[in-house]
Amino acid sequence: MMPDHEFMPSQPGSMVPHVGTYRRILPVNAERMFENAVDWEHLPFQHASSFSAIECEDAGPWGWRARVCNGVGKWSLIELRLDRRQRRWVTRNLEGANSGAEIWTYFLERGSNEIEIFVDFFVPGIDEPAREKVGRAYAKLYEVLYDEDVAMMVGRQEALDQRVEGVERSLEPLDLGSLAGLSFPLSVEFGGRSLIVSKVDGAYSVYPDRCPHMLAPLADVPLEGVVLRCPWHGYEFDVRTGECLTGQSCQLTSPAAARVADGRLWLERKG
Repeated sequence: MMPDHEFMPSQPGSMVPHVGTYRRILPVNAERMFENAVDWEHLPFQHASSFSAIECEDAGPWGWRARVCNGVGKWSLIELRLDRRQRRWVTRNLEGANSGAEIWTYFLERGSNEIEIFVDFFVPGIDEPAREKVGRAYAKLYEVLYDEDVAMMVGRQEALDQRVEGVERSLEPLDLGSLAGLSFPLSVEFGGRSLIVSKVDGAYSVYPDRCPHMLAPLADVPLEGVVLRCPWHGYEFDVRTGECLTGQSCQLTSPAAARVADGRLWLERKG
C-alpha cells in the first residue's frame, strides 16, 4: 500500500534545478484544494511558524502576489499562479529570501474526497551533492504545512455538507435554564442552527458557532473582551453587534436573542 505522504524524485517542470518532490494523499476534494491554494489570507494564522505576516499586492481567480514575512523576520515577494485545467499551481519567490525558488504543485483525483498531490521543488544555486538535503528540508516544511491545512479543508467541507439552506425549524422560545446553574459560553441548538451564548459586559450575546467567511469553527475560540477572532483567517467580530472589525464584508448574524425572565435565561426569535 502506498504511504499517504512520501519524498521522492520527479520530472522537472522548471529551468531552475530540481531538488526534490513531496507526494501525499489528502482526504479532500479538488474544490477545497483550489480554494486553499488561492487563500493567501490564512497563511499567518494556520501557518504561524512559517509566516508571521502577509501584505497582498494583487489577488483574483488566477492566484495572488504578496509580500510575506517568514518565521525569522525575512520578507519575500511571492506569486502563486493557478491553472485549474491542469490541476496545478506554481509558486515563485520573486524577491527577497529564497529568491528564484519555484514550487510546482499538481494533483490527481483518486475519489470523491481523496486526492494525491505532487509538489516539486526547484531551487537555484544548489550544487548537485546538496540538492537531496535541500529537497528533504522543503519536503519536511510542506509536510507541516499540509498537516496544518488538512483540518481546515476537511472542517470546511463538513460544515458545507451540514448546511441546509432555506429550511427553518421551530423558533419557539427555548429555556436554557436557571442563571444560577449556567456557565458560559454555552453551545445550543436553536431553529436548526448551532449557536453560542456568551456573557459580555453583564449582557448575553448570541452568535453562530461558524465564521460567516468560510465556516471556521468558533465554539472553542475564547473572547478577547467583546472581540471574537476567527482561527483560520484572523477576521475579528464584535459579538454584541456582529460587526466585522477588520473591515471585511461579512457579519456574525443570529436568528436568536437572549432574554432573562424570573431568573432563567431564554432564547427567542429576533424581531
